[in-house]
Amino acid sequence: MTVGLVRRLFRRIHGEQAAVRAHEACEADATARFYDTARIVTNGHPRSCIRVGANTHVRGELLLFGHGGRITVGDYCYIGEGARLWSAIDISVGDRTLIAHNVTIMDNLTHPLSATDRHEHFKAIVSTGHPKSLDLGERAVVIEKDAWIGCHCVVLRGVTIGAGAIIAAGSVVTRSIPAGVIAAGNPARPLRPESDH
Repeated sequence: MTVGLVRRLFRRIHGEQAAVRAHEACEADATARFYDTARIVTNGHPRSCIRVGANTHVRGELLLFGHGGRITVGDYCYIGEGARLWSAIDISVGDRTLIAHNVTIMDNLTHPLSATDRHEHFKAIVSTGHPKSLDLGERAVVIEKDAWIGCHCVVLRGVTIGAGAIIAAGSVVTRSIPAGVIAAGNPARPLRPESDH
């Protein structure tokens, strides 16, 4: 019983320390909550490049590439465990948006298309960190207010997801989705209007 109590206490203290570090790594409202699974990676950019709004709960990862990026998350949002928002130019998440667990949102290609350039990019990351100069075909991602991105979705560069839209679990969003619809599939397509029950 004592060992279990010590383990629980250790996990709680470690979790609280991780949450404090995440909160301090970005510009976050005092009411934003970071869990022990949250991870903030600025790669040397000012903490103001990642902003998290009031009453937002973060369990996932917010990461900036070495050559640029900005992430803005509105008020009363949720970013689930295992979710990754990786920015090289700009990802904007509107108020009251829910991003479920294991969602991936990227505003760039993540690696060069050329095999030679891709290998050089990989070598730089593992030896000196994310390069400070790079072209990854960046295009901003906008997720408007009240959207819900279901678990295991992938949202790719240049996409806008309209206000109140729902993206069904496991979808791959390659093109913009209008406001107020339910979309699903690979590639995701609007199925029907979202309706309040």
